Amino acid sequence: MAERPGGERAGLRAGVLLLPALVGLGMFVIGPALVSAFIAGTDKRLTSPDFEWVGTTNLREALSDPALGTAVRNTLVYCLLTVIPAVVLGLLLALAAERVTRGRSFVRFALFLPVSANIVAMAVIFAYIFDRSPDGLANRLIGLVGFEPVNWLGDTSTALPVVALVGGWRLTSFVFVVYLAGLTAIPRSVYEAADVDGIRGLARLRHITLPLLAPTTVFLAVFVTVLTLQTFETVAVLTGGGPLDSSTTIIYYIYEVGFTGSFRIGYASMIALLLLVVVVLIGAAGALLGRRLRVAREVASQTAAVPPSGGRG
Repeated sequence: MAERPGGERAGLRAGVLLLPALVGLGMFVIGPALVSAFIAGTDKRLTSPDFEWVGTTNLREALSDPALGTAVRNTLVYCLLTVIPAVVLGLLLALAAERVTRGRSFVRFALFLPVSANIVAMAVIFAYIFDRSPDGLANRLIGLVGFEPVNWLGDTSTALPVVALVGGWRLTSFVFVVYLAGLTAIPRSVYEAADVDGIRGLARLRHITLPLLAPTTVFLAVFVTVLTLQTFETVAVLTGGGPLDSSTTIIYYIYEVGFTGSFRIGYASMIALLLLVVVVLIGAAGALLGRRLRVAREVASQTAAVPPSGGRG
């Protein structure tokens, strides 16, 4: 067959365009990940250039570390307080925004703002809102109904919920944007056919909208869960992991172990490696579930498209 120089040139141009991205990926993602995986098997400290290979010692310590267990528990509670409410509220906001006719652009812009805001700056603002003094906005509001001021960020019973509130506020905006995109991708003809069949209101939501959004829901559940497992900025700004480690998450504990105190970067790398394994497993499970949902929907569509066979006279 004759060669196609035009196709080769196109491939060469694509390679040249991809080269900077691949170099950056190797230098700032793959390379550091490989170095971290190696350091996870050593007793490396940031304060010393010397280190020794310790094998699985860091792994055994991580599995029996009570402080890490506390961080894991806090992270799981944080996930429960943010993922489910964010997905539910984001869906409700997307459904409501889709039905808005007047001021639609303004409503969507306002709901998009939290996800576009700098999380550190927003955390600082929330720190003032939940200030423990009577002049804090949150304490002023509860004072209107007769409650005493609360040390929101200094109490073990309220610190983590407040941090989760800030994270959930931002995640809800992200979920809203994704669900809104999913809703706009549903063909209008599907709803028109449903109207002809008399399917309206909650029945249309249950039998048409939610099933068509199922792949989007799986993606959001997995992606938002992975994001919450990596929570750091809000904890660092609002509570610093306190009080009494009641709001320390896994990532913040990695920071404490590796970059403060003992500077045990080897042990911190092992914890990060374990977290990476968990994230990969969650992503794989989400991809498998999403694929099964897509296959089931395609099979259902093909079955519905087959006309019923008529009997012979």
